[in-house]
Amino acid sequence: MTTRPFRFSAFFQCLLQIAVAGVLYSQPVGGDKPEVAPQRATLALSPAVSMLRVRPGQSVTQTFTLANQLPIEMRFAIETQDVVVRDGKRTFVPAGQIPLGIAFTAIAAPSSVVVPAGQTVSASVTVTVPPETAQRAVVVFFKGQIAAPDKGSVGFGASLGALITFNISNDSKVSASALAVSPQTSSANLGFSMALVNSGVEPVVPKGVIAILDEQGKRIAKATFEPHRLLPGESGQFATLCPAVLKPGRYRTLSSFEYEGKVLTNAGEFTVSE
Repeated sequence: MTTRPFRFSAFFQCLLQIAVAGVLYSQPVGGDKPEVAPQRATLALSPAVSMLRVRPGQSVTQTFTLANQLPIEMRFAIETQDVVVRDGKRTFVPAGQIPLGIAFTAIAAPSSVVVPAGQTVSASVTVTVPPETAQRAVVVFFKGQIAAPDKGSVGFGASLGALITFNISNDSKVSASALAVSPQTSSANLGFSMALVNSGVEPVVPKGVIAILDEQGKRIAKATFEPHRLLPGESGQFATLCPAVLKPGRYRTLSSFEYEGKVLTNAGEFTVSE
């Protein structure tokens, strides 16, 4: 966004220190009672991700809620774009620029919202999935500006986005590279990483674990890979650390990733030096 030259007031110098652009703030749930801390002035959009199972040609509606904890009223324009994977990475494409895109069908109700300071407002977006589309995701942007800026005030803006993925069939498939092992040192435990590629046509969220076995086949340790969402054609690096310090010797690994009712397994081995 381009803004004209402006003069900062003390209020806006403070306001611009707030990290709001595309950031979703959350608070931990459970555990011990946290220490009381000053509330941060934030903008929040929820849900951040919606995973929908649909039929070809079906229309679906998703409702989003904006929470404005800034000390100023904000206006948001709603815009939907297609999410395209190119060279294994995501990119956003404006509606209508790709054949059989989903974003072109999006209808926001209302098309823009005003969120007063300290309040929440909801809006709904309805999309229709074209029967022959290869698209499986859109991003809904809420592009905000100060609702009633004072004359000569700063041109402050914030953009938040929410992802919607669509599963149409059961044709999901994931392939994996060989396991990579980073060495154990005096200051760090062993690290494990594996590149996964969504080689199917549906979005997946692989959830993986790895078991470390000694030469006799006894399990020594177990670690969990942090899950990542992969759109069709997208690749991602899944990594974790061994929770235990291993003695010198030869070890085997058995990793498994579960997604959409399927399981991908991979075996490996490594050596811990003296």
